[in-house]
Amino acid sequence: MSVATRIASDSDLQFLSEVDGHVSRHMLADLVALGRVMVAAVDGAAVGCLRWGMFWDEVPFMNFLWVVAEHRGHGVGTTLVEAWEKSQVAAGHNMVLTSTVSAETAQHFYRRLGYVDSGALFLPEEPTELILRKALAD
Repeated sequence: MSVATRIASDSDLQFLSEVDGHVSRHMLADLVALGRVMVAAVDGAAVGCLRWGMFWDEVPFMNFLWVVAEHRGHGVGTTLVEAWEKSQVAAGHNMVLTSTVSAETAQHFYRRLGYVDSGALFLPEEPTELILRKALAD
């Protein structure tokens, strides 16, 4: 299976709004316009996405990573994260951040990709949010 990644376009908004319920369709459109959403495709069909923002207005922070269930475990997420990291190096960044809830298995995925624990956020009645960082090579 060959996975292609690209910056999302307006034609991806339907797919993005179906899989990313964390932000409104309007916000997704704004983020797509800013070039802050990537899509993974197999045989031309979108099967995953990655959305990011900027922590402290200067450090890329991966806010959302999603892969369609039947494509999980086949390298789609890894391909998306690696493509995003390369794009951040090209943009002049030397570090990226992400987070995941301590109750989720995603923490193991990120650690396998070289992310290291850098702190935690404790909110009332919520699982601990783990903050992870990765230094990027030039």
